[in-house]
Amino acid sequence: MRRAAVIVIVMMLASAGFAQDGTWLPRYDEQSSGVSPASLELPVSLAWKHTIDDNEARSIATPAVGEDMIYAPVGSSVYAIDRVTGALVWERATGDAIYSSPVLADGVLYFGSRDGNLWAVDAEDGSVEWRYPTGAGVDCSPVLAYGVLYFGSDANRVVALDLETRQPIWQFETGGDIKASPLVYRDVVVVGSLDNRIYCLNNQGRPIWSEALAHKAFFASPVGERTKVIYASGRNLMARDIYTGRLVWPRPFRAADLIVGAPAVQGRRVYVGTRGGAVYCIDANRGRAIWRYPAEGNLEPISSAVSIVDDVVVFKSGDRTLMAVSLDGQELRWKYVLPEVPQQVAQPGAGPGAMGPGMEPGMGPGMMPGMMEPGMEPGGPGMEPGGPGMEPGTGRTGEPREVVFEEIVNAAVAVTENALYTTGADNVVYGFDFQAPDNIEPTIADAVLEVPGKGRTRVEFAPEIADEDDFPDRYASDIQIPGTPPIYLSLQLTDEGSGVDPESVSVTINGERADFTYDATEGLVWYIYAPRGAAANLSNGVKVIEFSATDWRGNTARRYVSMTIDNRLNPPELPRQQRQQFEPGMGPGMEPGMEMPPEMMAPMVP
Repeated sequence: MRRAAVIVIVMMLASAGFAQDGTWLPRYDEQSSGVSPASLELPVSLAWKHTIDDNEARSIATPAVGEDMIYAPVGSSVYAIDRVTGALVWERATGDAIYSSPVLADGVLYFGSRDGNLWAVDAEDGSVEWRYPTGAGVDCSPVLAYGVLYFGSDANRVVALDLETRQPIWQFETGGDIKASPLVYRDVVVVGSLDNRIYCLNNQGRPIWSEALAHKAFFASPVGERTKVIYASGRNLMARDIYTGRLVWPRPFRAADLIVGAPAVQGRRVYVGTRGGAVYCIDANRGRAIWRYPAEGNLEPISSAVSIVDDVVVFKSGDRTLMAVSLDGQELRWKYVLPEVPQQVAQPGAGPGAMGPGMEPGMGPGMMPGMMEPGMEPGGPGMEPGGPGMEPGTGRTGEPREVVFEEIVNAAVAVTENALYTTGADNVVYGFDFQAPDNIEPTIADAVLEVPGKGRTRVEFAPEIADEDDFPDRYASDIQIPGTPPIYLSLQLTDEGSGVDPESVSVTINGERADFTYDATEGLVWYIYAPRGAAANLSNGVKVIEFSATDWRGNTARRYVSMTIDNRLNPPELPRQQRQQFEPGMGPGMEPGMEMPPEMMAPMVP
């Protein structure tokens, strides 16, 4: 028995060393720990971005990282991209969607496709080495351990494939599709199926135990922690003894929404993100939350796996925000917002839910940041109270009846030596590197001022923005308004290099700090003058509003907007082009105030 244990330890050490020499696993090791062996100096800056010209594709696979290239599945192809320049080296099409994150070993890339095959392609040139047919789509990301590739498919089977012979050592059939990567732990394999069960198999593929799942949506890879398997089922995070199936935690950790991204484990702690918009650190022995990030409020839904590197947790919030948080959950170390995905503008009369310019998701007509419709408050009417371990201050109306793997799971961030890689919802592959230069300050632009006009209609102005070297009040005479609240002034704040440090954003009015709202996802900074209680007009005189922001590399931008407040003035009138938001006879794609092209005009009748 002791000799067997020594052999296992030697094999694990050899595997870990080989992983640093050229093997890439989606969760960094066969235990799916989510712990990268690399080091990461922060902040990193955008080194390059590579656009995939496929508007119909959705990418949820995490790129694989090689010595010279990264390999990003987007749509039905894998793209090999130069790690230094971001240039395309080769493309390999499979004929159907790829949602499987690749494994790289010995110069060969392994991944599944919905064309019903597990693919093996040459990592250098993309030529096909071989394909293993499964009879159904392969969304599951494979796991490599000791020369054997483990993966599941929509044929309801998990396969242990010998890479030398390219033949299965064993196969095990479940009653449903297998989407999540198996856990390979010493001499056992743990796999979850959409038949609502989790299975533990021995090294011959025979079941040791199986248990029912709390929810059918088993999308997150299970992770091994000493002799425990920790796995997510719906909103529950659970721990069982890996050899007996006995529950280890007295009760599951219960989140406010689905857990669909794989957890990470280090130092007897489990780190996991939830679609409720929070990352948790959980005691691996008892299943109790140690900390929550953010401590209050929620981020956008976290639908991808989290990773640990050095002393930070790296994850993606929503489709666009990359974040690195200290392992104690106390400090945001880095944050970067990817560009917004272009969307069609809602047309007038588009029906309920259509969003107008400047509106945010969940905002009703005429609403500004921070305003909520009745019943929208977290924990409000119709919201389900939280169960044991549930995220405080949140809730939801029960489990969804059905969730679709490719619609709910998001691409994770691949972490390697001082670099990060991911694919955005815009099908752009992004490469970030600590060595990438960033000497450009953030961009502050597109000022919009909205004030109450005649008849309490909202009137919009576009103030000029002054640079730091200009007289801050040089444009004050351009806009003269009464100081009747509410007054809204917004600017667009972006930084493509290392990203805006949200703690650095500030707003002052005539040199005094002012309250403001910063929406990092939308890139908007709002100065809002809206005193509660009895209306109190803004005092007369020139008002100079300074907007300041610093990126993570220390580049600072300051811009000024000025106006004159004169409370003797009448409320401004709505400009003519704003009076009618939709004018009869307007051609397709036309906006109010636009002239109709001559060819579209009806002939005049004498």
